[in-house]
Amino acid sequence: MSGARTVRAGALLALLAGALLLFALVPASASAAWKDVQASVVDPLGTGVVPLLNVKVANHAVNDASTVTTVQFSDDGQSWYAAPYTGQPCDWVLAGESGHKDLLVRFGSADGDVSPVVTASITVDTIGPVTVARAARRAGGGRTALCFSITDPGSGSVDATVVVKGSGQTRRYTLGRVGTGPGTALVKLPEGSYTWRVDATDLAGRAQVRQTNGKLVVR
Repeated sequence: MSGARTVRAGALLALLAGALLLFALVPASASAAWKDVQASVVDPLGTGVVPLLNVKVANHAVNDASTVTTVQFSDDGQSWYAAPYTGQPCDWVLAGESGHKDLLVRFGSADGDVSPVVTASITVDTIGPVTVARAARRAGGGRTALCFSITDPGSGSVDATVVVKGSGQTRRYTLGRVGTGPGTALVKLPEGSYTWRVDATDLAGRAQVRQTNGKLVVR
């Protein structure tokens, strides 16, 4: 039994020695690790939508064995543009037109190593919403239903306010964030003649580029 234990102990020692030798033979650059790799398109409103293709890209990387020297950008994963790495946001122009964008970002170090690729995603909405005041009808409780529609291809929702003018006053009814498409606002108005419209601001911060006013008479 003691002989078997001695053989097993010898085998374990041989394996340990082999592992240590293999580790010693691995170049320092091969054992280096990218400890932190981050990139995102700066989104001032926090909505995931920006108004321009010209953006700033926040970026951060840490390599435990070599100085990070470049931050590199690509729209297609084939062609890369390198800028000096400073840790500060970089200016970039996204390709194409409005819509969802995926920007590929990676980093280079002084020893020639390249980090894993990360994706910075954002939606670009370059045109403001269009609002249409469609119809007004009586509703229960002495209220009036104002029916409207809002379109905005780049934003699925907008911040909307119904503005009613008449009888020497301007009344504003804040609807908050509403989805694009048809909508209805219930308002209570005294007798009189009015014009009304919908003001909207999309997720990129753009106000309506066009709006159609409506008319109504409350009796």
